[in-house]
Amino acid sequence: MRTIAIFYSPGLGGSWHIHNALMDPGERRKIIHVFVGNPLPTSIDLIDAVATRNLDHVFIPYHSRRSLFLAILRARQVLKSQGVQVVHGHGIEATMIGLVAALTVGIQERIHTRHHATMHHEGGPRRGVIADRVANYLSTTIMATCSNVSNCLENLEKVDPAKIKTLEYRLDIAGFGKVSDSRVAAIRSRYGLLPSQTVVGMITRFVWWKGVEFGVEAFSRYLATDPDAVLVIAKAVGPHGPVVRQLLDSLPEHSYRLVEHEDDVQALYGAFDFLMHLPVSPGVEAWGQVYAEAMAAGIPMVCTRAGIGIDVLEDGVNCVLVDYRDANSTYDGLVRLAADEHLRSSIVANGRRDAMRYMRTPELNTLDFVYGFSTTQETDV
Repeated sequence: MRTIAIFYSPGLGGSWHIHNALMDPGERRKIIHVFVGNPLPTSIDLIDAVATRNLDHVFIPYHSRRSLFLAILRARQVLKSQGVQVVHGHGIEATMIGLVAALTVGIQERIHTRHHATMHHEGGPRRGVIADRVANYLSTTIMATCSNVSNCLENLEKVDPAKIKTLEYRLDIAGFGKVSDSRVAAIRSRYGLLPSQTVVGMITRFVWWKGVEFGVEAFSRYLATDPDAVLVIAKAVGPHGPVVRQLLDSLPEHSYRLVEHEDDVQALYGAFDFLMHLPVSPGVEAWGQVYAEAMAAGIPMVCTRAGIGIDVLEDGVNCVLVDYRDANSTYDGLVRLAADEHLRSSIVANGRRDAMRYMRTPELNTLDFVYGFSTTQETDV
C-alpha cells in the first residue's frame, strides 16, 4: 500500500481538483487530502466534495509566514502518523509546508504541481521567485500544466528536464455545448441582458497579468459603433480592482455588469456574443482555462496568446489574436468579429473541434500518471 498526502493551499478548488480527488485510488493506494490554512470561497467546493464522501482529510492551521514553522511541524506529525510515502503540493504555501515536512521525515517522493509560469519573474515579488526555486529544489518531480510552464522551469529556472512531467487540465467539454435555452435566459434575466444587446464577456480576476484594463478601454471605443453593447466581467475581484474600476467609471453605468461569482458558468458563456481574454505576455498564464471553455461553448474570442493558447490558438481559425497590452488592437479585433459573420461561424466550429483536446476521458487516469500505476504487480514502498 502506498500512502499519498496531497497538500492544498488556501483557495485551491474547482472542478479539475474535485475530479482528481474523487477518482478511485485503487486497492494499493491510500490518499490523504491535507488542507492548509483557512478555507476560502474558491476552495469550499473541493473541501465539501472530500468531506461529503468521507475521504481521508486533515486541516493544518496556517495564517501567514509567521506560522510556517508550526505548520511544518504539524505536517510532519501527519506524515509520520499516517506512514506517508509520497507528498504532492498544490500552491506555494502547501508546497513549501508539505515538501519541507516530507524532506525532514525522509520521504523520498516529493511532487509539486506548478500552477503559475513566469508571473513572479515578470511582476515579482522577488520572494516569489526565491520560493519557486526552493520548491523546485525540494521536489523530485514537478508537474507542469502546459508547455508554457515547462519552458519556464527549464529555460528561466534551469530545472533538470528529467524532473518535469506535463499534465494539462481536463474539463467537462461536452457540458459547455449542452446548455439549455432556459439556463441562458436565467442568466440574462439575472444580469439584465436583453437578447437584442451585444454582450461582450470577460471571465477574469482583477490581477495585473490578466490585462483587464485593455479590454475595458477597447470596449469603451466599441460602444461608439454599438451603443447598446454590454460588457460583463465575471470573477470581478482582486487587487488590481482600483485600476479597472477607474476605467469603468468612464463608461455609461448601464453598459457594464460586474459579477463576483456565478455558479452556472456554462450558461454564463452562453449569454456572451464575444469574449475577450487578454493576458499581458505569453508567459504569464500557467494554463488558460478560459480559452478552452470559450471554445467549448462556441463563443468567438478576441484574445492574446498565453498558456495553452501558445499551443492551440490560430488567428482567424479558432480566435482573433491581438497584440499584448494594446487596447487599439483589441478594439480592432472586436470590430473584425462583429463585421464578419462567416469568420464568426468558422471560429466557432474550429474552436469546438480544438476544445476536444481538453476533454476528460476514462483513458486518462491522472493518479496513475502522477503517482505510478496501482496494480497487483506494483511493489510496496
